[in-house]
Amino acid sequence: MRKLGKAITVIILSTLLGIPLTILSLWYQNPPGCKQLCSSEPCSPNACMGGDSLTAGFPFPVVHDGEVGSSPTGGWGTIGVEDFSSINFGAFLLDALFYGVIIIMLFAITKSIFKSVKRSRRLG
Repeated sequence: MRKLGKAITVIILSTLLGIPLTILSLWYQNPPGCKQLCSSEPCSPNACMGGDSLTAGFPFPVVHDGEVGSSPTGGWGTIGVEDFSSINFGAFLLDALFYGVIIIMLFAITKSIFKSVKRSRRLG
């Protein structure tokens, strides 16, 4: 029972540490370089199609650019403050868990490296 409690604590702490990384991942936008809305083909290099084509967050999209009617006209085709009212909390938690698992793996690898270095110093 004690191992289960420790495992749950590690998962919660790593997820909490993953939240800032998830917030930082909002700078990742897909498609990259989308600066304006494109309504017909062919689109300019810095344009994206309307609707939910522009997303932010990695690996799961947390924020979607709102529909054309929900954003101010200058905000079409860009992620703005008005788009954060429709955050996908499920994707946010999955991203936080993803980054938390990475943090756990980095701690485990670092711990095993230090143990092996300490063991090799004792032997040599």
